Amino acid sequence: MPATPSAAAKHALETLDMTVKGARAYDREDLADRLRAARRLLEAATVTVHVVGEFKQGKSSLVNALLTAPVCPVDDDIATAVPTEVRYAAELAASASFESAPGSGGPGWTEAISPSDIAAYASESGNPGNTRRLRSVTVGISRQLLSTGLVLIDTPGVGGLGSTANATAMSSLPQSHAVLFVTDASQELTAAELRFLRTVRELCPTLLLVLTKTDLYPQWQRILDLDQGHLRRKGITVDAVAVSSEIRALAAKDADQELNNESGFPELVRRINDVLAGSERIAVDSVVTHLGSALGQMEVAATARRDALLDPENAAELVATLTAAKESADALRERSSKWQLLLNDGFADIASDVDFDLRDRARRAMHEAEAAIDEGDPAKNWEEFEQWFRQRLAGEALENYALFVRRAKEVANTVGEHFDLAESEIVTAREVSAPVELLDTFTVDSAFVEKKAKGAGMAAFQKAYGGFLMFTMLTHMAALAIPAPFGLITGALMGRAGLKDERRRQLEKRRSEAKAAVRRFVDEFQMQVGKDSRDAIRHVQRELRTAWTERVSELQRSAAAGLAAAQESARTGESDVGARERIANDLASLAMLRARLDDLAGHLERVRGEPVTAGEGAPR
Repeated sequence: MPATPSAAAKHALETLDMTVKGARAYDREDLADRLRAARRLLEAATVTVHVVGEFKQGKSSLVNALLTAPVCPVDDDIATAVPTEVRYAAELAASASFESAPGSGGPGWTEAISPSDIAAYASESGNPGNTRRLRSVTVGISRQLLSTGLVLIDTPGVGGLGSTANATAMSSLPQSHAVLFVTDASQELTAAELRFLRTVRELCPTLLLVLTKTDLYPQWQRILDLDQGHLRRKGITVDAVAVSSEIRALAAKDADQELNNESGFPELVRRINDVLAGSERIAVDSVVTHLGSALGQMEVAATARRDALLDPENAAELVATLTAAKESADALRERSSKWQLLLNDGFADIASDVDFDLRDRARRAMHEAEAAIDEGDPAKNWEEFEQWFRQRLAGEALENYALFVRRAKEVANTVGEHFDLAESEIVTAREVSAPVELLDTFTVDSAFVEKKAKGAGMAAFQKAYGGFLMFTMLTHMAALAIPAPFGLITGALMGRAGLKDERRRQLEKRRSEAKAAVRRFVDEFQMQVGKDSRDAIRHVQRELRTAWTERVSELQRSAAAGLAAAQESARTGESDVGARERIANDLASLAMLRARLDDLAGHLERVRGEPVTAGEGAPR
């Protein structure tokens, strides 16, 4: 949410604070706690936008051009090695987060670094293979765009979209507010990029395609049209923006607004501002949902007390109705209740489908790897092959994770519909990560690559010597006067054939051992990643069950409070003028809160879907 809340956000905060006071007056600390937690949705100051894509597509240059500052390292070689977070700070600052040593079990640590050393930590040239064991680099800089709470995350593209480093960064996309998918204008989207875009769409619905380097390729519009055509055919709906980071830099240098418009960045900044405004609306929507739920439960008790006081003749009927409501709420706590069955059955289906999907993906990857092994010699290209296979499995694990995220949301929505509460999106915000980093811990037994072709020379000699002896014996027995050199030629030919046979045999042996290594790797992948997936499924199921159980407890308490209020009012009777005045005041307060809430909800309905502009996107 922007640092300065909008009028709607201020209105929501004021209404929320007044409702918390009302909940405490009704001795409903459970509702007050939930509303205080909802307040944090509006107070959250960060809106996260991931910048993703293949390497050398201009991701880091895009971030630099957005902020008109060289905050991310840019190199002719592969640049970004670890995720780089860029957020607002009054003065330029940087820090690096390190992972603990393998096996130590420590949480890692963060330390300040000099901004001039960012490239030495975040770039591939300064930190090859992430030898420093960095988790991320954070840069703070004073920019108006960032002062609204925006956090840009420049993700690594090293090794392609399927690399374990990139896939690890992608696993946090469900918690991201938007994703900028960066591709340049040199060529149309590849099959790998289209596949990756589909996965990103499942993990984060707010997605924008950014076509870069338009200054280098005059035919960029044709490339953009082709890209959009590919996306339509794949059923992926994504808006697109074409930009030039070089032109943006020149515009910033000369303070040329016309040149800045030509760069395409004002439109990109407008889209980002839409995300910022949209994130606030989502937070306000969530707060409105919580407020409506809490007010409704407090109104139950107040209305029951009023009805029992004003209509004592029907008090018995009212008590009976409220008793039935309480029993219905109590039944929701039973393990056999419908929502419990929906939750358990839904996650049982998820566990089965995710496990099958993972096994199917691993099997297809293994078959593709075996086919690649049959086409080459593992001893010559095993290092490149192993890197490719790890990347392939990382991509498969990420897509399997996207399936889990989508299905978990569907189950949560189904349970929410059963409760007839618009809170399913709120209770599904559970953080789990794709287990792609596990791939870096797997080892492959590649000892066969180091084996020399021992015995090939001896096999050739044996074949040659045998051929020479055979030729000599046959000519001697036939009493033919054939010179001995002809026997040597025969022996050489047979020796050459023997050498080829031995090399072919050893090649097949290496291929067989390579396939066995691949199968062991896939078995380890299925065991470890499958275990992590099952743990994540159980974790999310427990979290959702806890969240919905808390809602059930609230409903129980509200039903019990309403019943107790009606019974107390029935005993007090109509003569208690003070009781009627108190309930009238309570109902007036609740009606005022309800009016404020309805006013806010009406405002959100009127503005929902309309574009919001904030900031002109001019270079500075």
